[in-house]
Amino acid sequence: MSETRCVRRDDRGRVAVLAMDRPGSSMNVVDERLFTDLRREVDDVLADDGIDAFVLASGKDGSFGAGADIRWLPELAASDDAEDFLAGVHELMARIARGSTPMVAAVNGSAFGGALELALAGHAIVAVPGAQLGLPEVGLSLLPGGGGTQMLRRFVPLDRALAMLTSGKPVAVEDAGGLVARVVPADELVDAAVEVAASLAGTDLVADPVASEGDVALIASTREELAGSRRGLSTAAATILDVVAVGVAEGLDAGLAAERAGFLSLLRSTESRAALHLFSAQDDVKRRSRGGGAPVERLGVVGGGQMGAGIASTAVSRDLDAIVRDVAEDSLGRARAYRDKVLSRTAPAEGEDPRVDRWADTTEWEGFGEVDAVVEAVFELPEIKDEVLRALSDEVGEDTLIASNTSAIPIASLAASVTRPERFLGMHFFSPVERMPLVELIPHAGTAAETTQRAAALGRRLGKVPVVVGDAPGFMTSRVYARWLAEGIRLLLDGVDVATIDRAAQAVGFPVGPLLATDEATLNLVVQASITQVAEPVMADRLDVAGVRKALETLMAAGVEGRRQGRGFYSYDEGQRVGPNPDVLGLLGVTPAEVDATVVGERLLLAFATECWRCDADGTICHPDDGDVAAVLGIGFPRVLGGPFHWADEVGATEIVRRCDVLGDAFEPGPELRRLAAEGGRLADLPRRPAPFADRG
Repeated sequence: MSETRCVRRDDRGRVAVLAMDRPGSSMNVVDERLFTDLRREVDDVLADDGIDAFVLASGKDGSFGAGADIRWLPELAASDDAEDFLAGVHELMARIARGSTPMVAAVNGSAFGGALELALAGHAIVAVPGAQLGLPEVGLSLLPGGGGTQMLRRFVPLDRALAMLTSGKPVAVEDAGGLVARVVPADELVDAAVEVAASLAGTDLVADPVASEGDVALIASTREELAGSRRGLSTAAATILDVVAVGVAEGLDAGLAAERAGFLSLLRSTESRAALHLFSAQDDVKRRSRGGGAPVERLGVVGGGQMGAGIASTAVSRDLDAIVRDVAEDSLGRARAYRDKVLSRTAPAEGEDPRVDRWADTTEWEGFGEVDAVVEAVFELPEIKDEVLRALSDEVGEDTLIASNTSAIPIASLAASVTRPERFLGMHFFSPVERMPLVELIPHAGTAAETTQRAAALGRRLGKVPVVVGDAPGFMTSRVYARWLAEGIRLLLDGVDVATIDRAAQAVGFPVGPLLATDEATLNLVVQASITQVAEPVMADRLDVAGVRKALETLMAAGVEGRRQGRGFYSYDEGQRVGPNPDVLGLLGVTPAEVDATVVGERLLLAFATECWRCDADGTICHPDDGDVAAVLGIGFPRVLGGPFHWADEVGATEIVRRCDVLGDAFEPGPELRRLAAEGGRLADLPRRPAPFADRG
């Protein structure tokens, strides 16, 4: 067999073993090449009178396979032969499922997407302990296109199938129910699969999925449940339910035809293009963040508040040792309680959680001489950070990575506080740390490249996506967020009521509106951080920042301070929001105005996006893809749009510039968009810059 083949065959008596092993790849991705080789081998096996059964295995250590190659999907979407290709996939799946030669999948690790679909065409799955199985396509605004919407019902009840398909969440083999026939050690896997395959030869095999009474009602109730959930019923989830319903009502062949149509419709949608772009951009960021230098196994955290406790809790939850220092014992007690809450989500069902033993805390400095890295996470005041950084510099080793967790304070201004500035940079985590996936890395002019690489590796170890940004006021995310919050106040000053502003924000895809976000942060903090540290030094030349500050200070003077104080842009009863505060416009001396909600949404969307585009134009970020990842993962740009840069490319630079010019100088899109509007081209095609080390603050 040619060495370039993706599938190799090894017969074990009357059972053939087909091992997927895509050359040049660490994982089996299901694309046209692998499928073509697999179909050739399956054809040979099914035509071989000397074979009674066959096993589908993997030649990759620890992994059965992933879904389709994301980079290949746009090519498939554009192909005139896409329908024929999918029909060929479905024909093979149905032929295996309905054939008299049983197939058993030997799953030696993760089996996701198209790889799991191949397994579902068979008649049993044998897996190793800890293996994960899942159909995550809904997270890419797609549905399983290799028969998964129909074949999964051959193994599990409909309710379990719908849950897997519409959530995209993987299941461990230990919790997989009827999906997995046997769980065996890795060194016994193929032998066990061969044994199961041989035992199925000559028996009555499960072919088509069987519909049951109540299936139609179950699909309908699932639709209602998803529609009423916090996240709502996505287009992809709705299409999945439609496709499953066809299979239930009309049988496997009709279900597969509906799956093909649904898959291609989703694949060619703007929503899926956005999701695929984000996935690829995030994957590229992770690939470039594999890091270098000495790994971090022991992490020190200075500051036991919510951020410090979140960072340390995340560390121990991912099997790092962490030591937390705070000057107050009661702060350390609250940090331990926070840790317990974080760990409880993934704690063992019985017995003590061994990860607790990785945690230590202190009001002194003992233990900090042995840490590999330390994150300072004290109050956002330069003088306090300066004091803490000077003290900890004397306590840690010469090679210890030192990072300051700050959302806006210039890193270069803090670098003078440490004795080895080449080992120092900013790491901006987001709250709550254990849930938010982004971390901004902010090197200053003297940061060694190895330090940035180690910090990236630490970020990955903590489960974060690390994006390197320049040391400008507010970096990227705080700067963009400040512009968005300011636009919420500007809309108020134009007479738009609180509810209209926040509803319009959600209508265009933001998870919350700027006024509710301000209430959660408190108006005072927004003035101190977003206005003083960011908007005034960055935006005053094109925005009436002074007017925004005055409005916020007027409201605070009248007792409008935020949720924790009981009265903000919304009214609260014991911390629970009960409705918009009707006094806001009156306190500002503003006459209510009728403004089209679509205009309000447009202003909020473009306020956010224009600041992102300016961050790219001035070199704060290295590439538009980084900006998309940071904007969506860190500060809530609508995921459905794929990020502000992808969205601009979808809409077109000419149309973007026109829409910005209609809104005025505060929405200046920046030189890159204007050049692309004049010359043509896409932001995605701009060259990647080296990581920004210079302080442009």
